[in-house]
Amino acid sequence: MTDIFLVRHGETESNRAGLWQGATDSALTATGRQQVKRLAVRLGAMRFDTVVSSDLGRAQSTAAALEREFTARPAWREPDLGVWEGKTSAEVRAMSPDALRMFARGEDVRLGGAERLSEAATRLIAAYRQLVSAVGSEGRALVITHGLAVAVLTGALLGTRRPNPLALPGNTGIVHLMAGELDQLHVHNDTTHLVEPPISHRRGAEIVFIRHAETVGNVAGRWQGQQDGTLTPDGRAQAKRLPAHLPELDVLYTSRLGRARETAQIIGDAVGLEPRVVAGVEELGFGLWEGLTRSEIRERYPDEASRVFDRGEDLRRGGHGETWAELVARVAGSVAMLADRHQHQRVGIVSHGGTTRAFVDEVLALEPNPGRRVAALRNTAWASFAVAAGETRVLDWNIAPHLES
Repeated sequence: MTDIFLVRHGETESNRAGLWQGATDSALTATGRQQVKRLAVRLGAMRFDTVVSSDLGRAQSTAAALEREFTARPAWREPDLGVWEGKTSAEVRAMSPDALRMFARGEDVRLGGAERLSEAATRLIAAYRQLVSAVGSEGRALVITHGLAVAVLTGALLGTRRPNPLALPGNTGIVHLMAGELDQLHVHNDTTHLVEPPISHRRGAEIVFIRHAETVGNVAGRWQGQQDGTLTPDGRAQAKRLPAHLPELDVLYTSRLGRARETAQIIGDAVGLEPRVVAGVEELGFGLWEGLTRSEIRERYPDEASRVFDRGEDLRRGGHGETWAELVARVAGSVAMLADRHQHQRVGIVSHGGTTRAFVDEVLALEPNPGRRVAALRNTAWASFAVAAGETRVLDWNIAPHLES
């Protein structure tokens, strides 16, 4: 796999003023320069085969402050916003109300009479493919670019619906893509190197899914499903390190399964919240496959395993387990119930790898595929979703600074 890390530039004067920048430029603010310093520390021990930047000044200023040799390339620019450049959202709405409504609906309009998102996607995908080819199958590259450029590229690679439900990364937010047979989103919008608390999206509710800590079954590669599972010593250590980095929660829920409840209790004790068990967020039921490794499943149930793993058929796992569609439906129902119950609050849910991936795949409306377009959450990693007025957006995914060496 090739690792591509995309980073949005630091805060600019236009960002602070709420102006649409596009292909015009703006200097970094003092806050932006401080963000980049923190980013440099975060990336300090990481090795990159190449570093590339957009040729716009705000991206090059960010790249230069990282004190790594880089190459500036126009292909990594933000989409050109034409007459919308330098305007506030209110000004854009007043001058182009119909075009802005079409853009908000995901239609492929010329932004401010200039570039279409499809045109931006074409050049960004070409730049991405060129970079992947240049660094090779075991390579690692860093790209300093822009918020909308990242959203356009990731949306095009993953095949998300329009408008893209992946939130734009924050300033110096990190996005990690892995390129192989499939392009996979590993991390989205990691800003945990910043001192500012995460932006609270309280128009509706904010749902923070947390995967349980490492279990004995995880280490052995066994499909636990709806078995309880036992945390390893490393798993308990993961759960104890997590609360120092986790966004502040208003309430904490957990799956009924033992590995989730134990993780939730460790977190709850640290943050002063008593976990509540909620139905519907437990792992996919694997039926007769539970407790087996993937190779054992293939060996004992070859036809069924091939239909699920290779052909992507949505069968009941292990004969009497659940289908993926059933998992998606019950998780979505639980999230809707909790979002309605906890309007304007941040809700933590300790859950499972399959559960969280089912929910994010549904939010992104990804096409069914035997491969994974979005990586599973690591043990004790979290992912945040803004849920409001029947619309759900992915704020971040697979965030786990406490797992970094």
